[in-house]
Amino acid sequence: MNKLRILLYMCIAVFTLNSCTDEVEPQDTPYITFETSSMDITFDQGGSVSQEVKIFAANIKDADRTIGISVVGASTDVDAAAYIVPTTVTIPGGSNVAILNIDLTDVNMSPFAAQTLVVSIVNATEIFTGDDLTLNIGLNCPNNGIKVKMELGFDSWPEEIYWRLVDVNAGVIVLASQAQPGYGAYDGMTGGITIQECVPSGDYQLQIYDGYGDGGTSYVVTADGVQVANVGASSYGASTSVDFSI
Repeated sequence: MNKLRILLYMCIAVFTLNSCTDEVEPQDTPYITFETSSMDITFDQGGSVSQEVKIFAANIKDADRTIGISVVGASTDVDAAAYIVPTTVTIPGGSNVAILNIDLTDVNMSPFAAQTLVVSIVNATEIFTGDDLTLNIGLNCPNNGIKVKMELGFDSWPEEIYWRLVDVNAGVIVLASQAQPGYGAYDGMTGGITIQECVPSGDYQLQIYDGYGDGGTSYVVTADGVQVANVGASSYGASTSVDFSI
């Protein structure tokens, strides 16, 4: 019987919240939920952001209502020092909406790894709650930079390769297999490697060298998720280059 009552409450609440207005007719429905179950948030590397989240009740009461908020630690992989989530939020009397402000700071985050922060409404007597809120958090590259990812697929002799990514306009090397030109950076490695870095937008040339002169390593380069270069393992000998703009 209790399950039937909960289902009835939820149906009434969903109908009420879908009316696209904060003004609802008072009902005896103790149902409270986040405005959505998922949000994507991005902000600048080294920066911070305050995210506003609405919480809706299915009814309006004259008195203020204090609602408990908690972080679901088992589902959260953001560093605890990277967020501030209030432990309570108040739905003002005469309203069915509360505003929850979640503060986020770049602590142990990366532009190349999305992290999640999961928040829930604390269950209480005579309150039925909706789904948890999952915040998918990512970082932008600093100074409007581009996220470049290079995926290298090795043959049996990865020690034979050297590569570098040159900023054509500035005439500088922005990425390379090792600081000084030469072979051996991947000696003893198998399979492949992924290199990820933030670089300025501009014109680039990927320069590839093979010490034995028979190629063998494949290269796939993406910029903000879009492929800009693809060099097959058998498509070159001692060297090759690819130009692209990002």
